[in-house]
Amino acid sequence: MTEHNEAIQASAPAALAAQAKAYLNKVYMWMSASLLVTAGMAIYAASSRDMMMWVAEHPIMLAIGTIGLVFVMSLCRNILTSGALAVLFMVFSALEGILFGPLLIAYTSQSLGLTFACTAGMFGAMALYGAFTKRNLSTLGRTLFMLLIGLIIAGIANIFWGNSTMDLIVSAVGVIVFALFTAYDTQNILREGLYCEDEDQRRKGAILGALNLYLDFINLFLYLLRFLGRLKD
Repeated sequence: MTEHNEAIQASAPAALAAQAKAYLNKVYMWMSASLLVTAGMAIYAASSRDMMMWVAEHPIMLAIGTIGLVFVMSLCRNILTSGALAVLFMVFSALEGILFGPLLIAYTSQSLGLTFACTAGMFGAMALYGAFTKRNLSTLGRTLFMLLIGLIIAGIANIFWGNSTMDLIVSAVGVIVFALFTAYDTQNILREGLYCEDEDQRRKGAILGALNLYLDFINLFLYLLRFLGRLKD
């Protein structure tokens, strides 16, 4: 009996690790699907003159719509079903794709490809760090949030100031912040995968975890694009 109990205790950490890994795989499945929706919609939008004219006429409406969806998904987690969250996530990804359409027109495909490759490499490295580091990254949460607020304020201020040096500084800080957010969010997702037992909450958590990583990836891409992007002639 003692040997049996010891065997159960020894297998428990392995079972928890497998549970967390399966949860993380589901998160990445949702994230991959959202990126595909965004890419497909961006290509469609860039190829449609009517769509680009509509985007040019309603940029604020689109921006408010995407931000609003993020807040609805995040704040209404306990009210919405996992199916409703999934639909909202895909709608959000499609709207993001429409916003990305002008980038496909403005920048060369080579620089977009290079930026995507660098983003994927940096994102992957920081995700691995977040998954395997022994350091508790939860202490970074408040600092990263304050830096994010600072980035938003500095970015808005520089729209009116128009200082190129300031833009480079903001972009560099943005790359660092969202690289750290990737590690931070990955560790949080694994922690939820380890300890959350409710299946409905796990389904919702996987979608919202994918949303967080999607935002990390997209923002990392946009900040890197300021360094690596080359406008078409």
